[in-house]
Amino acid sequence: MEFFRQTNIDFLKYKWRAIFASWALIALGVFAVFVQKGLKFGIDFSGGTAIAVRFGDKPDVDRLRKILDGAGLGEIGIQRYEDASKNEVLIRVQQQAKEGRDVAGDVLKALRGGLESPTDPGKIDLNTEGKATLAARMAATDPDHVAGRSDVNAADYYTQAAERIIARRSELGLFRSPADASAVEGVSAPIKAWLQANAFTGPFVLLSAESVGPQVGADLQKKAVLALVWSSVGMLIYIAFRFRSIPFGVGAIVALIHDSLITVGLLALFGREFNLVVVAALLTLVGYSVNDTVVVYDRVRENLKTPKKESLSSVINRSINQTLSRTILTSGATMLVVVALFFLGGEVLHTFALTLMIGIVVGTYSSIYVAAAIVVIWKEWQDKGKLAVVPAPVAPPATAAPAAPAPSSKKSKRR
Repeated sequence: MEFFRQTNIDFLKYKWRAIFASWALIALGVFAVFVQKGLKFGIDFSGGTAIAVRFGDKPDVDRLRKILDGAGLGEIGIQRYEDASKNEVLIRVQQQAKEGRDVAGDVLKALRGGLESPTDPGKIDLNTEGKATLAARMAATDPDHVAGRSDVNAADYYTQAAERIIARRSELGLFRSPADASAVEGVSAPIKAWLQANAFTGPFVLLSAESVGPQVGADLQKKAVLALVWSSVGMLIYIAFRFRSIPFGVGAIVALIHDSLITVGLLALFGREFNLVVVAALLTLVGYSVNDTVVVYDRVRENLKTPKKESLSSVINRSINQTLSRTILTSGATMLVVVALFFLGGEVLHTFALTLMIGIVVGTYSSIYVAAAIVVIWKEWQDKGKLAVVPAPVAPPATAAPAAPAPSSKKSKRR
């Protein structure tokens, strides 16, 4: 299957314009990073606590920020998810938790105090409490009176009931009233009555909470940079050995650095945070971009073996045209999968898919206009250097004119 056959596009004719466009994109990314005063590191690298919360109604972000600022939790960041219909926010607490301190619990406590109407402190919030807490509260009061039975383990019995309640909460998104929890199938009538009397439903539900210490975050940041650096060095060594040519290796590595800088810069421009998921995507792009570059380089090497006399620029152009259909098919098939991840993978994979989408486009472009162009530019500069050191031709020394024959000493005889 081929999209293009026998194309003859002079790609390298526009190499300097392409290099200028690349520098413009890199400068735009650097400007975005500068405006943000550095990359927007996620909890993985900066340390702290990230709490995802879903509300029953559209949350008032300004009110949430005011409530949390008044709680003295440290530097707070609140971000709404792109899908506003889900009513979800991500709360980041940059202050590191002291030993034994539950930052997520403090955030939830502050939100309850600021958003909920006063309730009986003995009641349990069905939207924020987990399975273990709910099961323990039910086991303590024992509404089904199973504690004294020899055929039933009370802890397991109420744990199963709590699992059904929490599963129903996940299906609904959150409970709007205790009646929603009381309608759960497989739960006995005494437990349903207990829920009506001893539980209430707050305005939000906890989706996730994760904490990373400052030392762990700094260590992850260092390892992420080392992973990118050593993978690039490994690619340089492999390509230089594989093609026995330093220009080919340098071209591939410049293309890798080019792809990484533009991708990270555009993520900064779009306001995306830089975390371990983005690092995983960048490492994926390192392999993907080099694979596309190696395909072009391999065809260049084959074409250089032909006895036909032509310039390196013409050989590379011909090689790119010969692999163009393969490049479009491979990149297009990969892009279909990544686009599906972007729209259907959810918030967790959204930034990962966006990074791959940018990287596939930039990586395909760099295989043609960066990696191949670097080889041509290297060769041109090398040729100019050779011409500069070639000595001027020296005129051969002038040879002396042959001397006239000396007159003979013998006199000619007369007849």
